[in-house]
Amino acid sequence: MSQVIDYGSLVHRLFNLDKNIRFAAVANKSGDILAKGSKPDTNLFLSPEETQETIHHAITAWKSREKHYPKIGEGLYTLAIYEKLRRATIPLPSGNLLLVTIDNAGGQQQIMEKIINEVKIHDISGTTIS
Repeated sequence: MSQVIDYGSLVHRLFNLDKNIRFAAVANKSGDILAKGSKPDTNLFLSPEETQETIHHAITAWKSREKHYPKIGEGLYTLAIYEKLRRATIPLPSGNLLLVTIDNAGGQQQIMEKIINEVKIHDISGTTIS
């Protein structure tokens, strides 16, 4: 039985974690989007091309951080706060990156804990049986 990660399912489960989660995407280290989605009736601020550019930037940033892991430990996530939203980038155990945008309403720490717990359950070893 082959083992694969159903990232489409992961993306859609994230929306059930908190009403403030707006958009989610999983991309590999080459920048290919493996799955993405947004809550219904969500006004996305960036075009698909701008989202792709953001993903490439996030990948480059994570690669540059990896050289410091032996001294400070592996990165858990980054959080950028903008006037209109918050954007979290979370490295997955499989080596892919999860990008999530969140409305500025709601408890930031609680939302991040929910997302991290969901990732740990479904991507802990890099594979889940589908």
